[in-house]
Amino acid sequence: MAKIPVVFTFDKRIILGAAVTVKSLIDSAKPETEYDIYVYHPDIDDKTVNEFKKMLEGTKHSITFEYISKTKFQDAPINKGGSWTEIVYYRLLIPELLPQYDKVIYADTDVLFKDDLEEVFNIDISEYECAAVAMEPNNENMICHKYFPENKNEFTYISSFIMFNSKKMREENFVKRVFETIKNFNTRLKFFDLDTLNITCNKFYNLPFRYGVFQSMYYHNDWSNSNEYKFVKNVYSDDILKEEVKNTVMLHYAGDPGKPWRFKNPPEDFKECLNTIPKSLRKLTFRDIRKRFFSKV
Repeated sequence: MAKIPVVFTFDKRIILGAAVTVKSLIDSAKPETEYDIYVYHPDIDDKTVNEFKKMLEGTKHSITFEYISKTKFQDAPINKGGSWTEIVYYRLLIPELLPQYDKVIYADTDVLFKDDLEEVFNIDISEYECAAVAMEPNNENMICHKYFPENKNEFTYISSFIMFNSKKMREENFVKRVFETIKNFNTRLKFFDLDTLNITCNKFYNLPFRYGVFQSMYYHNDWSNSNEYKFVKNVYSDDILKEEVKNTVMLHYAGDPGKPWRFKNPPEDFKECLNTIPKSLRKLTFRDIRKRFFSKV
């Protein structure tokens, strides 16, 4: 089959998490699957780029790093001093960044892939602008996300895993509409790229929950204390959730207890993948990660 384009966006603060994400993606690929991986970033140096490329040596997959200036979204609201910087909006440029593709997958870098992406990539979304995982009903009673009366979609969708119908989005001037949304809603955008995506996209295809399983539900059988379960249960039945979690394709390290690369003893499956990353890349990334985070745990 043709290569599957997969996009990540991250900066130098998240090198270790991103390395594990990319490694888990290629490790979980079927023998016949080829990933054409693209990384859009504001500050990754050449040494790091080369280390990532070494990680893919001997595989059929490819990886390309491309710089994007933060000034591209200089007028967009961000969490200054926090984790949500301008790069969270980079994913919304994908239809124009990769004009050679009609369909593209985007994924966050705080995730661990458990299975191949061929099945989801083959879903027919020709009548939809994009496909994503529904998180909660889109109404004034929303628990986690912010309600926008202007958003006419039935659900609010998480932006951690998106399949773009790039061809249709280019035809419908999606990227131009993104900047219009940012201009018109600006400080009202609480979840930044997520809000922008949900307001701008007119029609979503509902992906199975297995493409966005939260760690609080994956590692624990009792979901009663899971903040994420409190809102996803309003979209999915418990039987569906149990089946989806059992068949997780993408495990998302959102919510408690935090990002696994910040802890000395991360979950075993994350640790196993981490240990398969080339030592050169682990040494390159651990230095700053240990200095910044390990003293806090």
